Amino acid sequence: MEKYVLEAKKREVIGKQVKALRREGFLPAVIYGTDIEPLPLTLNTREVRQTLDRIGANTLITLKIGKKEHLALVRDMQREVINRDLLHIDFQAVSLEETITTTVPVMVVGEAPAVKEMNALLVTGLDFLQIEAKAQDLPDTIRVDVSELVEIGDNIQVKDIIISGDVSILDDPEETVIVVAAPTLMEIEPEVEEGAELFEELTDAELMEEAEAADGEAAEDAPEED
Repeated sequence: MEKYVLEAKKREVIGKQVKALRREGFLPAVIYGTDIEPLPLTLNTREVRQTLDRIGANTLITLKIGKKEHLALVRDMQREVINRDLLHIDFQAVSLEETITTTVPVMVVGEAPAVKEMNALLVTGLDFLQIEAKAQDLPDTIRVDVSELVEIGDNIQVKDIIISGDVSILDDPEETVIVVAAPTLMEIEPEVEEGAELFEELTDAELMEEAEAADGEAAEDAPEED
């Protein structure tokens, strides 16, 4: 297991003064959890971004605070609404043997024959699965292989998913994760048909008007009888 380390310092600044820290390139954070009281921290914003770009949602991070090191998970990230800049991070300190309950994203892998041969659609029923595992066994994603989905209606349920390691899925075993659905044909909108009929009616009316106008002009040009 690769080790990700972030240097952190105890933070004395709180409240409105935190904005000054952000302007200087530092990110406010807090750590809480196993054998540690909630502790405000300051980290280098650039280093945090670089680390978060490389890890998954449930990757363990080592926070080095002075001479002490704490294994932790990112539990919450606050971001600025418009630019999505990081504003604050909550870390949960854990031990390798501690049992954690969390959600993990589903990743579809492989190619379903039904999609390739029948132009079928894969419909996702669950994007995330709730799991329970020791901190050292937490997966970043749960890979679901769809290469056995051959016919319309074939599906993968929670009970069909096998995860390596000591990991338990807490969702209903009968819940559908992926199902093969029939392709749909795009129907012509009624408004389009009605519009076409209206166009035809207008065209016919215009032709009739032109014919009547032509008849009128012919009558005017005809010589009068004595």
